[in-house]
Amino acid sequence: MLDILYEDDALLFVNKPPDIVVQRSHDPDEPVLLEMAIAHAGNLFLMQRLDRGTSGVMFFSKRADINSKLTRQFETKQIRKRYLALCEGELEESQTIDTLITRVGPIKFGVRDHGKRAVTSIVSRRATPRGSLVEVELRTGRTHQIRVHLAAIGHPIIGDWLYGVRNAPRPMLHAAELAMVHPLTNAPLRVLAPPPVDFWKVAEERKIVSRDEDILTAAESS
Repeated sequence: MLDILYEDDALLFVNKPPDIVVQRSHDPDEPVLLEMAIAHAGNLFLMQRLDRGTSGVMFFSKRADINSKLTRQFETKQIRKRYLALCEGELEESQTIDTLITRVGPIKFGVRDHGKRAVTSIVSRRATPRGSLVEVELRTGRTHQIRVHLAAIGHPIIGDWLYGVRNAPRPMLHAAELAMVHPLTNAPLRVLAPPPVDFWKVAEERKIVSRDEDILTAAESS
């Protein structure tokens, strides 16, 4: 069942659950988010993607005539995405990482003829010896960019089986917010997605966020 965050005649925003693919791949029987969204709203255009293990806000276009405007917003960085991640270790220093990165992830430090530039801003919100809550904003969009960059500075995402350790159900990465200009009204549009239960559970078990706190509030006010 879709968790609808915002919907109008032009756009559909949903809160993607973890461990569901956005588009169908090889398994003919697994649930697919795009197909679920189409069953709800009819014909849709996929404007972005999230990895299978990443949860959070993503949107679809309902109208072909607005897609060029949305693409332009992506190109000019008017569409902003804010992520929350639980990472290993005590990450206290906020920083911007600017490196070259290959398509599948490994970083090429100081090599100017391999990979593409990848820029990630990381803001530390809660830092404990057992793990940290960080807020992440992408300045570029490379495959696995957040996962690669956090691993590169010694703080891989908790549960990241590819760049860290498989010690959680999935990589604890959540797309918490998407902000844009509405393509029809030109009004600012900001949509938030609360983290799922597994994200909150790991944060509590690691004593990064206490039981009586809201993770989104903790990230915004820390």
